[in-house]
Amino acid sequence: MELSSFSEEESREETTDEIRSVAAAAKDSLLPSKSKHLYEETYNAYRKWCCNKKIKSTCEDSILAYFNSDLSRYKSSSLWSKYSMLRSTINLREGIDISKFPSVIPFLKRKGEGYKPKKSLILTREHICEFLIKADTKEHLFNKVILILGVAGACRRQELVTLSTTCVQDCGTHFLVKLEDTKTKAERSFIITPEDTVPFDLPGLRTIDFFVNYIKEKCTVQPVGIHKIGSVPSLVAKFLHLENFSSYTGHCVRRSSATLLANAGANMEVIKRHGGWRSSTVAEGYIEDCENTKINIAQKILGETAPAELSPCSSISTEYLEKSNSNVLKGNNEVGGMNICGNSNCVININHYYNN
Repeated sequence: MELSSFSEEESREETTDEIRSVAAAAKDSLLPSKSKHLYEETYNAYRKWCCNKKIKSTCEDSILAYFNSDLSRYKSSSLWSKYSMLRSTINLREGIDISKFPSVIPFLKRKGEGYKPKKSLILTREHICEFLIKADTKEHLFNKVILILGVAGACRRQELVTLSTTCVQDCGTHFLVKLEDTKTKAERSFIITPEDTVPFDLPGLRTIDFFVNYIKEKCTVQPVGIHKIGSVPSLVAKFLHLENFSSYTGHCVRRSSATLLANAGANMEVIKRHGGWRSSTVAEGYIEDCENTKINIAQKILGETAPAELSPCSSISTEYLEKSNSNVLKGNNEVGGMNICGNSNCVININHYYNN
């Protein structure tokens, strides 16, 4: 009996350890795979700070003290990023939800007062057309294709890096481009019309990567990296002799696409669906408040020209009304018509009474 009870307890412990290891692996999979190391580094830095301060468990005071002392050198956007990573890792490792601490989020909001994030400059429609027309295709083929695809689909750099030849379909009248590997894990697609394409013949490719290095009019098997794709907007701005061309970063094409769509009159739902944004606040952050938009708003409020002076209402003689009324009903079942023309800036009320 003693041996059997001992073996049962041992099997239970083995089962418990096995379940714990499986559960731990499941929890680790909850962190984003691409940025998991950043989450781990942020959490380890917080735990190291807690050990130096002899803090045993996470509480509201420890989080506030950590943000106000060790992370005080960071900007508001970086603080929110650190908070998001700590919220996920502390919840997984310690089972504590720091988002329920009442003072943490108001503290971060107060830290962000007056902070203006630095954003990439955008390319206008005139800039894009000028570059596509004036730039030599043999020299700037890669830059033109990146610009067309990036603006047409509001593409991220990584989405263009992972784009393959199987994701671009020639439909005859247009090209259908599918973005399968997106940040939000939701597939997007967009259309390229023939007017937007760049006519150019390329030899047979030996790779499925859509973007490969093109050197001396020959394609190599080496795919293009994310940094080369991100440098295209600055090269375009430099070609067009725009000021601060280095401020046209890899986010330029995505912000330019959202701004062009907003200026065309699209509502927020269309913009969110176009760029794959889930939040309206995030989508609004990509739209540049350009001068042309302000001009259109001013014209709608103030008017382009002074309103025309209203002319006095035209008078209709009683004789004309009686003649018209006599033609309204021609018979018991026959209904005639009444034509009123030559009137402007007036209101006409017609009362029709049926006689029994």
